[in-house]
Amino acid sequence: MLQTDVLIVGGGPTGVTLALELAAHGIPFRIVDKELQRSDKSRALGVQPRTLELLNRHGDVRNLVSQGNLSSGTTFYLNGKKAADVDISGLAQDTAFPLILIISQVNTEEFLDECLAKHGFAVDRGLEAQSVVQDAEGATVKLSRPDGTEETIRAKYVVGADGAHSSVRRAATGLTFQGAAYPQDFILCDASIRNANVAWNRFSLCMGKGSLAVFPLKDGTCRVVASRMGPKANEDPKFEVFQSMLDQLYPDAGELYNPTWITRFHLHHRGVNSYRDGRLFVAGDAAHIHSPAGAQGMNTGIQDSVNLGWKLAKVIRGQRPASFLDSYDRERRPIGQHLLETSDKMFTWGCSSNPFFVAFRNLLFAWVLPWFVSSRNRRVNIYKFISEFGISYKDSDVVATARGFSGSVVGGDRVPDKMIRAAGKEKHFLELITPETYHLVLFAGVGATAATKGDLLEAQSQFENHNLDRAKVHTILGESGDADGVSGYTDVGNHLHKEFGISEPSYVYIRPDGYVEHIGFLKDLKELLEWLE
Repeated sequence: MLQTDVLIVGGGPTGVTLALELAAHGIPFRIVDKELQRSDKSRALGVQPRTLELLNRHGDVRNLVSQGNLSSGTTFYLNGKKAADVDISGLAQDTAFPLILIISQVNTEEFLDECLAKHGFAVDRGLEAQSVVQDAEGATVKLSRPDGTEETIRAKYVVGADGAHSSVRRAATGLTFQGAAYPQDFILCDASIRNANVAWNRFSLCMGKGSLAVFPLKDGTCRVVASRMGPKANEDPKFEVFQSMLDQLYPDAGELYNPTWITRFHLHHRGVNSYRDGRLFVAGDAAHIHSPAGAQGMNTGIQDSVNLGWKLAKVIRGQRPASFLDSYDRERRPIGQHLLETSDKMFTWGCSSNPFFVAFRNLLFAWVLPWFVSSRNRRVNIYKFISEFGISYKDSDVVATARGFSGSVVGGDRVPDKMIRAAGKEKHFLELITPETYHLVLFAGVGATAATKGDLLEAQSQFENHNLDRAKVHTILGESGDADGVSGYTDVGNHLHKEFGISEPSYVYIRPDGYVEHIGFLKDLKELLEWLE
């Protein structure tokens, strides 16, 4: 019987991301998928800014960005007339990736596969999990190939990244998957478009009798997704239906031709009651499925895996107790539940099939939408949700903030990004925060209260006596000082200090997933040391 530490069932973006996290930590794993080859359909199109940041930890994500379109916002149309523009450009100043990437899932999966190949791994295809039986020490999984041959593998942990019909979730006796299907019928078409009058740097949401979304892709192609109303809603879609709906809801958008994918589908909203059942875990669509409103699904699955991967590594290495894995559910399930609730509300408003509600919505939106998006603060709030920069684990019991710390970033928050400089060369701060370990960042502070060389060296010495996580230590100096010759990176314009909301000497202990585990003033470093014990 073959053995491994972690068996990942499902080789989509969620599964491969988990494989990348485990590979970075040197944890033995195997990843399998029942499909013999990847789909050539575009499927999930939106890669959110936070996801781009996290994927950039494994490879130069700019290579992926260059293959797609960066969207700077959304244009709303009501009954064929432009109603409002939501511009997100310039809303994020603390990231190298402020815009949403619109790109085929084919390209996203190619990027992930290439990153995994650098570690010497690949998805083992044509293997379907037929049975999953767990006990106190692990799980035994029977796998089958299309030719009928079988093999059995024993793993300490099994992660189901195998979608809405997850075999791992079904094998977990403690998990439920409650929810329902939406009544609407949806049709989708990927096609080329000529005489186009669409903005290629944003997508369009069109509402009237029915709803329509247009997502510009590269090379003069686009995706059109529509919800249908009326007695013919359940018929298989014909190509001319898309042009008819486009003419009705988005006049002068252009002429569709050369379709490469036409399909119809129904949507569901469901979520599990726990992301863990003993030795079994679920992530991505195996844990939560919802409407595509907000383009959150694939991104949430990827970030599930980023959260889970390093925690599995710590437990497998004996550096954390098995109970530490419960924090995966405690941190990620609230994110999934909030997403289900929010996307459901967005979907109901945008795609209702009730003609009375639709008439009321269209009348209301004609007045409210222009007013709502005119406020920068309201656009920022929308952006924080859509971009997933607003995700925080500050309520988690495995993060903390030192007493008396008053910075704008607290334990559980995302680590912001700004430019730093060393030896005359500038780079992004997050380039230092690699996925294979923890990071301790010592901020020297700015102005008269900045730390001295002695202060920083003493802090490093104290920390090394407690550095069981083998964290990397980085020093960030203020623009105007060098802390009496301490080596480190200079905070260009002191902008990174400002993003953290600190001017006094401070420390930030950063998890492998790029979130703050502990933060405080340098004079209170003992609180971190006690935390580590």
